[in-house]
Amino acid sequence: MAENRLPETRDVWPRTLLFFGGGLLVFLALSVIVLGLVFNVVPHWPQPGRSAEGSKASPALQTRAEADLATFRRSQDKALATLGWVDRKAAIARIPIDDAMKIVAAKGLPNWSEPSSAEGECGLLKGQVPRAPQSASCANGNGGGQSP
Repeated sequence: MAENRLPETRDVWPRTLLFFGGGLLVFLALSVIVLGLVFNVVPHWPQPGRSAEGSKASPALQTRAEADLATFRRSQDKALATLGWVDRKAAIARIPIDDAMKIVAAKGLPNWSEPSSAEGECGLLKGQVPRAPQSASCANGNGGGQSP
């Protein structure tokens, strides 16, 4: 005989699903509002005026930061690409990066791992970097190139 089978029950009730989705949206909206009130994240930028001029107590504020950065980078790029003196009295000059890379590629880097003479660190220092500040300490006999 044939049994009287009832249809399957629903797995999801649409009304419950809609209430849950609506409740979730309301919860998220309230969370954003409450967090906005608790953590006041609106930036406070000082108005240009007297504060932009600066004083002894505080430096001047930058009113054109992007233009200042562009000017600074242009000056740095120009300095890195031209010959010039770093310290003329000490006879320390700068050379363009491309030229320095060619010199290193042609001659290689100095061998810093072994001393060039029996003097130890001072010999290596005098041979490879004669104008280093530690070189004067070695010449004075402090040894090792370090201050006492």
